[in-house]
Amino acid sequence: MSRVAVVVQRCHPDIAGGSEALAWHYAQLLRRRGDVDILTSCALDYRSWDNALPEGEEWRDGIRLRRFASAWPRGAWFNELHRRLLQAHAQQVERGGAAQLAWRAPLAEQFIRAQGPWCPGLLDHLAQHQGDYAAVVFCTYLYPTTYFGLECVPAAKRVLVPTLHDEPPAYLPVYAQAARRAARLIWLTEAERRLGARLWNELRGDVVGMAVAAPAAAPVAREKPYLLYCGRIDESKGCRELLAAFRQLRRRTREPVELVLTGADHLGLREADGVRFLGFVDAAEKAALMAGAAAFVMPSRWESFSIVTLEAMAQGAPVVVNAHCEVLADHVDMAGAGWGYRGADELVRCLEDALALDAAARAQAAERGRIYVADRYAEATVAERLYRAVGLDG
Repeated sequence: MSRVAVVVQRCHPDIAGGSEALAWHYAQLLRRRGDVDILTSCALDYRSWDNALPEGEEWRDGIRLRRFASAWPRGAWFNELHRRLLQAHAQQVERGGAAQLAWRAPLAEQFIRAQGPWCPGLLDHLAQHQGDYAAVVFCTYLYPTTYFGLECVPAAKRVLVPTLHDEPPAYLPVYAQAARRAARLIWLTEAERRLGARLWNELRGDVVGMAVAAPAAAPVAREKPYLLYCGRIDESKGCRELLAAFRQLRRRTREPVELVLTGADHLGLREADGVRFLGFVDAAEKAALMAGAAAFVMPSRWESFSIVTLEAMAQGAPVVVNAHCEVLADHVDMAGAGWGYRGADELVRCLEDALALDAAARAQAAERGRIYVADRYAEATVAERLYRAVGLDG
């Protein structure tokens, strides 16, 4: 029986969404074709990489997790390098171009190491046990577990899942070089693959996606119509822009409306003026909130797939998305189940349009969204794509 390794920067049931959820999902699908090891850090917090979990081995759902300690937490040196990176990218944009940044490999690799998690034991394990694995799947391009881990296994076994975003680090030439050294690439959407062509001159690979299993839920009962956001409540996710737009919406409408947010709060939310923060909710409650929302809003500019947006579509919620994110814009355009906006004024107008939908129009949008998700992201369909992409379809 084949054994496959999945390398990801964090792995724990309390970590919702992102490349961590994708890695666990792929591990579960690959487990049907063989044995799977997940190689990861001891961290829970992506901002510090503190070793919150014990080093060593554990089993979950037939999958072996091997955790390796981070040698150091993220610190001042990373903050300085990150500041320089953002400045260099901003200057590049001001010059009218989106070309790769002129950072040589030694400096770029310092940035990647300092970003963390830097897990020497994980890299040693890959180097010493690469013969145990038919393939090694690296989830997300950004972290040293992927960048340096790729070099620890033979080229023929390297499978890279970039989860690529149009963000400043992606313009570092070393990441494009790393992608070209992988034997296989897995993209989550066609839009992500187009971004790979623009940023890295890299079009190889298969679009696999991620399965969206969202059985229809009964809508939650709330007194007022509400807009919904689920996920990390963070400036980088566009949540500050969403809050500002909601305040403007409240000033422009006489109708009672709430903005409901769930997930991890990194902004220090205050419940006022219709803003309701529910914290973490379980899958059933999240589905019920989606089913009852006037619209689900995803304000992030940087998504490579956005499973939560597709979950909302599967529950029949119209969606309002940031059209600066090509992946989100594609979901909305192909499904015909929502709106894309560019800028704060358009966001407010889209929220108004969502609240103004009558029952018939909402039902039509809900049906289109459900069909879009079911046709493209059924588990059996995604599993077969993954097996072919990893080379386990024989």
